[in-house]
Amino acid sequence: MKNNSSLNLDKCSLSNDLWTDFINKIGFIKANLAVRQSLDLQRMQGTTSTLPVLILETCGSALIESQAVKAYVGISYLEHGMVLIFSSKLKSIQLLRNN
Repeated sequence: MKNNSSLNLDKCSLSNDLWTDFINKIGFIKANLAVRQSLDLQRMQGTTSTLPVLILETCGSALIESQAVKAYVGISYLEHGMVLIFSSKLKSIQLLRNN
């Protein structure tokens, strides 16, 4: 997904709990696998101007223009290995940095 229209970032709140809640729900190993799959999508189909998105409700992955994330979150530099965690149910996002 290179169009951020379906994510509606402007309607989302920033969270620090999505990742922890996700791990508690499906377990650490499966949560890490979901992040790796999002990063794989970025490596295979992304560009330097996209950021991978992990959609919590489906464990699906998408790509979003990094400018949209920069404009909303306010971070001027998004590192390689970052993933945007998105919950449509909670209308929340969290930026995760893969170490």
